[in-house]
Amino acid sequence: MTTTSHIAITLVEQSQAQKEVTVNAALTRIDALLNTGAKSRTTATPPGSPGEGDLYIVAASATGAWAGQDDKLAFYNAGWKFITPGEGIQLFVQDEDVFYLYNGSSWFSQAIYIYTALAGTAHTLDSSYVGKTITFTNASAVAFTLPNDLYVGFKCRVIQYGAGQVTFTPDSGATRRNRSSHTKSAGLYAVCTLEVVSNSGGTAAEYILSGDTAA
Repeated sequence: MTTTSHIAITLVEQSQAQKEVTVNAALTRIDALLNTGAKSRTTATPPGSPGEGDLYIVAASATGAWAGQDDKLAFYNAGWKFITPGEGIQLFVQDEDVFYLYNGSSWFSQAIYIYTALAGTAHTLDSSYVGKTITFTNASAVAFTLPNDLYVGFKCRVIQYGAGQVTFTPDSGATRRNRSSHTKSAGLYAVCTLEVVSNSGGTAAEYILSGDTAA
Protein backbone atom coordinates (compact mmCIF):
# COMPACT_ATOMS: atom_id res chain seq x y z
CA MET A 1 0.00 0.00 0.00
CA THR A 2 1.07 3.59 -0.61
CA THR A 3 2.58 5.48 2.34
CA THR A 4 3.53 9.10 2.96
CA SER A 5 7.12 10.20 2.39
CA HIS A 6 8.19 11.21 5.89
CA ILE A 7 6.64 9.05 8.61
CA ALA A 8 5.20 6.27 6.45
CA ILE A 9 1.50 6.82 7.11
CA THR A 10 -0.56 4.36 5.07
CA LEU A 11 -2.89 6.14 2.67
CA VAL A 12 -6.50 5.11 2.06
CA GLU A 13 -6.98 3.29 -1.25
CA GLN A 14 -9.86 3.90 -3.60
CA SER A 15 -12.81 1.62 -2.77
CA GLN A 16 -10.92 0.23 0.21
CA ALA A 17 -12.95 -1.67 2.80
CA GLN A 18 -12.70 -0.73 6.49
CA LYS A 19 -11.16 2.67 5.75
CA GLU A 20 -11.48 3.56 9.43
CA VAL A 21 -8.74 1.04 10.31
CA THR A 22 -6.21 2.80 8.06
CA VAL A 23 -7.31 6.28 9.17
CA ASN A 24 -7.17 5.40 12.88
CA ALA A 25 -3.72 3.87 12.48
CA ALA A 26 -2.55 7.07 10.77
CA LEU A 27 -3.98 9.30 13.52
CA THR A 28 -2.31 7.14 16.18
CA ARG A 29 1.04 7.46 14.41
CA ILE A 30 0.70 11.26 14.20
CA ASP A 31 -0.46 11.44 17.83
CA ALA A 32 2.73 9.66 18.96
CA LEU A 33 4.82 12.57 17.66
CA LEU A 34 2.70 15.57 18.65
CA ASN A 35 2.46 17.51 21.92
CA THR A 36 4.67 15.11 23.86
CA GLY A 37 8.25 13.86 23.98
CA ALA A 38 10.23 10.68 24.18
CA LYS A 39 10.40 9.15 27.63
CA SER A 40 14.06 8.19 27.18
CA ARG A 41 16.81 7.71 24.59
CA THR A 42 18.97 5.36 26.67
CA THR A 43 16.54 2.42 26.95
CA ALA A 44 17.52 -0.62 24.87
CA THR A 45 15.04 -3.15 26.29
CA PRO A 46 11.28 -2.55 25.84
CA PRO A 47 9.66 -1.66 29.19
CA GLY A 48 7.54 -4.42 30.67
CA SER A 49 4.38 -2.39 31.27
CA PRO A 50 4.25 0.44 28.72
CA GLY A 51 1.42 2.93 28.66
CA GLU A 52 -0.63 3.44 25.55
CA GLY A 53 1.10 6.09 23.43
CA ASP A 54 4.48 5.88 25.24
CA LEU A 55 7.27 6.97 22.92
CA TYR A 56 11.00 6.15 23.12
CA ILE A 57 14.10 6.80 21.06
CA VAL A 58 15.52 3.28 20.82
CA ALA A 59 19.03 3.01 22.26
CA ALA A 60 21.92 1.12 20.65
CA SER A 61 22.02 -2.68 20.74
CA ALA A 62 18.28 -2.93 21.35
CA THR A 63 16.79 -6.26 22.37
CA GLY A 64 13.44 -8.06 22.41
CA ALA A 65 10.68 -6.41 20.38
CA TRP A 66 13.07 -3.51 19.68
CA ALA A 67 15.87 -5.62 18.19
CA GLY A 68 17.20 -4.07 14.99
CA GLN A 69 15.38 -0.76 15.62
CA ASP A 70 18.32 1.28 17.02
CA ASP A 71 17.77 5.09 16.82
CA LYS A 72 14.19 4.67 15.59
CA LEU A 73 11.14 5.97 17.45
CA ALA A 74 9.21 3.22 19.22
CA PHE A 75 5.65 3.96 20.31
CA TYR A 76 3.19 1.64 22.04
CA ASN A 77 -0.26 1.09 20.55
CA ALA A 78 -1.52 -2.42 21.33
CA GLY A 79 2.04 -3.48 20.58
CA TRP A 80 5.26 -1.71 19.60
CA LYS A 81 5.28 0.28 16.36
CA PHE A 82 8.28 2.09 14.86
CA ILE A 83 8.92 5.33 13.01
CA THR A 84 12.15 5.92 11.10
CA PRO A 85 13.25 9.49 11.98
CA GLY A 86 14.02 11.91 9.19
CA GLU A 87 16.89 14.37 9.24
CA GLY A 88 15.85 17.46 11.20
CA ILE A 89 13.28 15.91 13.55
CA GLN A 90 13.56 17.22 17.11
CA LEU A 91 12.14 15.65 20.25
CA PHE A 92 12.14 16.52 23.94
CA VAL A 93 13.57 13.67 26.03
CA GLN A 94 11.72 13.63 29.32
CA ASP A 95 14.16 11.81 31.61
CA GLU A 96 16.94 14.27 30.69
CA ASP A 97 14.85 17.45 30.18
CA VAL A 98 16.79 18.04 26.97
CA PHE A 99 15.88 18.42 23.27
CA TYR A 100 17.53 16.02 20.80
CA LEU A 101 17.93 16.57 17.06
CA TYR A 102 18.34 13.78 14.49
CA ASN A 103 20.99 14.64 11.87
CA GLY A 104 20.25 11.78 9.51
CA SER A 105 22.48 9.23 11.24
CA SER A 106 22.38 9.88 15.01
CA TRP A 107 20.70 11.93 17.74
CA PHE A 108 22.44 15.02 19.16
CA SER A 109 21.67 17.02 22.28
CA GLN A 110 20.23 20.51 21.84
CA ALA A 111 20.47 21.32 25.55
CA ILE A 112 20.72 24.76 27.04
CA TYR A 113 23.11 24.85 29.97
CA ILE A 114 21.44 23.89 33.25
CA TYR A 115 23.41 24.23 36.47
CA THR A 116 23.83 21.18 38.69
CA ALA A 117 25.75 21.50 41.98
CA LEU A 118 27.66 18.50 43.35
CA ALA A 119 29.04 18.68 46.86
CA GLY A 120 30.86 15.37 47.35
CA THR A 121 34.44 14.40 46.55
CA ALA A 122 33.80 11.41 44.23
CA HIS A 123 31.42 11.41 41.28
CA THR A 124 30.94 9.60 37.97
CA LEU A 125 29.78 11.33 34.82
CA ASP A 126 26.66 9.93 33.13
CA SER A 127 24.34 10.79 30.25
CA SER A 128 21.96 12.82 32.43
CA TYR A 129 24.57 15.61 32.51
CA VAL A 130 24.52 16.20 28.76
CA GLY A 131 24.46 19.91 27.96
CA LYS A 132 24.63 20.86 31.63
CA THR A 133 27.07 22.84 33.73
CA ILE A 134 28.28 20.90 36.76
CA THR A 135 29.57 22.96 39.68
CA PHE A 136 31.80 21.17 42.20
CA THR A 137 31.62 22.96 45.55
CA ASN A 138 33.81 20.88 47.87
CA ALA A 139 36.84 22.37 49.62
CA SER A 140 38.68 19.06 49.21
CA ALA A 141 39.97 17.50 45.99
CA VAL A 142 37.28 15.94 43.80
CA ALA A 143 37.67 12.75 41.74
CA PHE A 144 35.46 12.83 38.64
CA THR A 145 35.31 9.52 36.75
CA LEU A 146 34.74 9.54 32.98
CA PRO A 147 32.91 6.32 31.95
CA ASN A 148 33.69 4.39 28.78
CA ASP A 149 30.11 4.21 27.45
CA LEU A 150 29.05 7.80 26.74
CA TYR A 151 28.09 8.51 23.14
CA VAL A 152 29.80 10.63 20.49
CA GLY A 153 28.57 14.21 20.74
CA PHE A 154 28.08 14.15 24.52
CA LYS A 155 29.22 17.48 25.96
CA CYS A 156 29.08 19.23 29.33
CA ARG A 157 30.85 21.98 31.28
CA VAL A 158 32.49 21.73 34.69
CA ILE A 159 33.16 24.62 37.07
CA GLN A 160 35.44 24.30 40.10
CA TYR A 161 33.28 26.30 42.48
CA GLY A 162 35.12 25.27 45.66
CA ALA A 163 38.74 25.09 46.75
CA GLY A 164 39.06 21.42 45.74
CA GLN A 165 40.54 20.83 42.29
CA VAL A 166 38.63 18.43 40.08
CA THR A 167 40.64 15.54 38.63
CA PHE A 168 39.17 13.99 35.48
CA THR A 169 39.93 10.26 35.59
CA PRO A 170 39.00 8.02 32.63
CA ASP A 171 37.50 4.67 33.56
CA SER A 172 38.80 1.42 32.05
CA GLY A 173 38.48 1.63 28.26
CA ALA A 174 37.95 5.40 28.21
CA THR A 175 40.57 7.97 27.17
CA ARG A 176 41.08 11.56 28.33
CA ARG A 177 42.92 13.90 25.95
CA ASN A 178 44.17 17.43 26.54
CA ARG A 179 46.49 19.58 24.41
CA SER A 180 48.82 20.14 27.37
CA SER A 181 48.31 16.68 28.91
CA HIS A 182 46.45 18.31 31.79
CA THR A 183 44.28 16.18 34.08
CA LYS A 184 42.42 18.58 36.37
CA SER A 185 40.80 21.98 36.80
CA ALA A 186 43.26 24.85 37.34
CA GLY A 187 41.75 26.28 40.52
CA LEU A 188 38.83 28.13 42.04
CA TYR A 189 36.32 29.26 39.37
CA ALA A 190 38.07 27.35 36.59
CA VAL A 191 35.72 26.42 33.74
CA CYS A 192 36.38 23.19 31.82
CA THR A 193 34.60 21.41 28.97
CA LEU A 194 34.28 17.68 28.33
CA GLU A 195 33.28 16.33 24.93
CA VAL A 196 33.16 12.76 23.60
CA VAL A 197 34.62 12.72 20.08
CA SER A 198 34.70 8.96 19.41
CA ASN A 199 33.56 5.71 20.97
CA SER A 200 34.48 2.54 19.13
CA GLY A 201 32.05 -0.23 19.99
CA GLY A 202 30.34 1.90 22.65
CA THR A 203 32.91 1.05 25.36
CA ALA A 204 35.89 3.22 24.41
CA ALA A 205 34.77 6.81 24.89
CA GLU A 206 37.44 9.36 23.96
CA TYR A 207 37.08 12.66 25.84
CA ILE A 208 38.56 16.01 24.96
CA LEU A 209 39.20 18.01 28.13
CA SER A 210 39.58 21.71 27.40
CA GLY A 211 39.39 25.07 29.14
CA ASP A 212 41.06 26.28 32.34
CA THR A 213 43.03 23.12 33.14
CA ALA A 214 46.21 22.17 35.03
CA ALA A 215 48.63 19.25 35.27
